[in-house]
Amino acid sequence: MSTGFSVVIPAYNYGHCIERAVQSVLNQSYSDFEVLVINDGSTDNTDTVMQSLSEQNSSRLSYVRQNNQGLSAVRNRGVEEAVFSWLVFLDADDEMCSGALAALDQCAQGNPQARLLIGGHLSCSQEGCDEIRPWPASDDCQKNFSDYLDKKLTISNGACAMHRTLFASVRYDRELRHTEDLPVFAHVLANYPVAITPEPIAKIHKHEDSMRHDVSAALAVGMSLESRIFDNNGLPEWAQAVRKSYRVRRLLSLLKICDRAGSYGDVRHFYRQLFHEAPLTALRPRYLRRLLKSLMK
Repeated sequence: MSTGFSVVIPAYNYGHCIERAVQSVLNQSYSDFEVLVINDGSTDNTDTVMQSLSEQNSSRLSYVRQNNQGLSAVRNRGVEEAVFSWLVFLDADDEMCSGALAALDQCAQGNPQARLLIGGHLSCSQEGCDEIRPWPASDDCQKNFSDYLDKKLTISNGACAMHRTLFASVRYDRELRHTEDLPVFAHVLANYPVAITPEPIAKIHKHEDSMRHDVSAALAVGMSLESRIFDNNGLPEWAQAVRKSYRVRRLLSLLKICDRAGSYGDVRHFYRQLFHEAPLTALRPRYLRRLLKSLMK
């Protein structure tokens, strides 16, 4: 089962590299696809770059402008504007690997029941690129859901494809300006079959000004992410059984983020919550060291 791919590229002040992302899709050998770039109120030269690209590639490339509304709103707009059955959300600072759409199509054809296709990716930095292969998926939705929240089954935007029928039951939360994809992937994995292809689908570029490193955005979401995953998110009843363990993992994640950012008051705040939820975990040396470090600042 495959009836083509809509590759949606959200754009906010990435005029310096968005051409690379767009061209990486336009250069695909696979034929049934479109590129949809949504400019979310950029204030740099994104519009100039995209106008030139649109004139050169009018048959494949669509360009939409909107006032700044955040990444969730952009993804939802992409769902509404897309014309093909499968959607790939590629970040503007990343790029699609050669042969990626053909690999996703082969995966879809071989797994007609799947509604989420998960591929590998290349994690790239100044030192080079490492190939990351996806964790094997199960036929059991409960296992896939648990593995995802436990960070065993990893999914990278740009390296996966989502069938448009999924969005009849879930959308991106406009109030989330960080980790907006996590509740969506959790919903999908808990309710729908998935398929894996080991082929690298995207090059994910790591850099310090990436939204992935936006500490203030992560803290703004904080522990509310738990309720956005588990409350009113269309999950089966069995999903609540892993809620507490996810709460602990989220606290550990925030503790690490705050320590790395030097936000030591927040380190102490989240450590107190961690000790309340899982005292034995909180007393492990690595977390005690972070607490002690924060007390000395």
